[in-house]
Amino acid sequence: MRPPMWFSRAALITGAIAPLGIMGLLTVRVLLPNLQNPESRFYSSFVNYQRLAGRPIAVEAIPVVQASMEAGLAAPGESVALQQVAVRSLISGPVEKVYVTEGAFVRRGEPLVALQRAPFEDKVNEARNHLAIATAKLESLEISTQSRLQELEANAIAARSRLTNADTRLQEINTLAEAEIQTNVAAAQQRLETARKRLSQIQGLVDQGALPQFQLYDAQDAYALRQKELLAAQQGAIDTQDQRFGNRDFYLLRQEELQASQQALALFRETADKELENARLAVENRQLELQNATRDLNRTTIHAQTDGLVSRVNINSGELVNAGDSQPLLLLTQDMVFRAFIDQARLNAVNVGDLANVRLVAYPGRVFTGRVLRVNPTVETDETQPNKVGIDRQYTYSAWVAVEDLQMPPGLQGFVEFSQGKTELVVPENSVTHLSGGEGLVLVEEQGKAVTRKVVLGRSAQGKREILEGLILGEKVIANPRSINPGEAVVVREPRTGRELAERNQ
Repeated sequence: MRPPMWFSRAALITGAIAPLGIMGLLTVRVLLPNLQNPESRFYSSFVNYQRLAGRPIAVEAIPVVQASMEAGLAAPGESVALQQVAVRSLISGPVEKVYVTEGAFVRRGEPLVALQRAPFEDKVNEARNHLAIATAKLESLEISTQSRLQELEANAIAARSRLTNADTRLQEINTLAEAEIQTNVAAAQQRLETARKRLSQIQGLVDQGALPQFQLYDAQDAYALRQKELLAAQQGAIDTQDQRFGNRDFYLLRQEELQASQQALALFRETADKELENARLAVENRQLELQNATRDLNRTTIHAQTDGLVSRVNINSGELVNAGDSQPLLLLTQDMVFRAFIDQARLNAVNVGDLANVRLVAYPGRVFTGRVLRVNPTVETDETQPNKVGIDRQYTYSAWVAVEDLQMPPGLQGFVEFSQGKTELVVPENSVTHLSGGEGLVLVEEQGKAVTRKVVLGRSAQGKREILEGLILGEKVIANPRSINPGEAVVVREPRTGRELAERNQ
């Protein structure tokens, strides 16, 4: 049986086209990559075509950069709070409103929780009334004290004036009485002397018989009368002395009145000062009571004392808050950092101040920069096991990284890559022609020419070669220089593939 016509035609077409397809596939998979590979002969032939045509040879020039030759260090971790603020109430009372929820970010001064104000407003009004009463009592006491003080001072002044008058009167009476007594006694003595002389003369005349006897009797009576007058004058001196004593007693009475008024004034001043001091103290106590009541009223609304993230809320509206509760109403976390857990063998590779790149699971594709704040072991102790001597300690080595331009909640998972601080001059490994003794040659593009430069080589890692001597930062070395002769004209071309671009950006 003969095969169908269409099958013979298809087999013929397939047999003719298949070799052409295989040749095209080989061209795409083998020839074209070799044309792009500077190590292949096809690439060298392409350079020779440019050289024969007299055109500058297009080369790839990569600048000398600074990079670390150390292997990078990465560690997993999570976001934690560097500081945690526990918010508690300083007063007791029922909660009226909770302004924030967990996960909210608050600024300093924003309200967090409000307690019922009515009981504290009543205390403020009561304290104001007590203060008004105490102030009124103080003012009334000051007025009455001033009036009574003026009265007692006036009494003391009057008593002093009366004492002065009594003293003046006593002095005057003493002077007048002394003068009168002296005058009366002297006159009586003079009259008595005259009567004595007359009696003596009459006595002689009577004895001579010149005068009758009755005249002698009259002279004797006159003499006796003058004696009585002298005695009366002397007796008047005694009466005057008694009067002087009476005036002295009057003076002493006035003096006692002055002393009594002065004592009353001093006693009133002392008692009045104490009463005024007590009244002022009562006013100060009432003022302090009002201040405390006003302070408690202001404390009914709890405000945030710092910026932070509300990580926990332990209170709801209607619940009773006690000032002595150990459990905080809210927890604010601030200064969020990323804590990376590091193997203790690599702990010395991280230092405070090192730069780090943080990648978080919650932010895929984003890289956040940060700086190491702290490198320390965290000690966790366990002493809850009974009948066990000693304490178990577990050390967790970690590095704390401050992340810039991101407000992180606690508990975000991710990892961090630490940038090593020490850097060296490096070039791509394919730009170096090795010599003996750790030396090599590179071609540097200078003013459109390929110039040979001898360099001292260092370590090699990840396709990069450390340059110890011979190059400076920023100079451009020619990659894959084997097909380029020193001194040839070259032109720097832009990288054509992603691989070349990645090598240039390393």
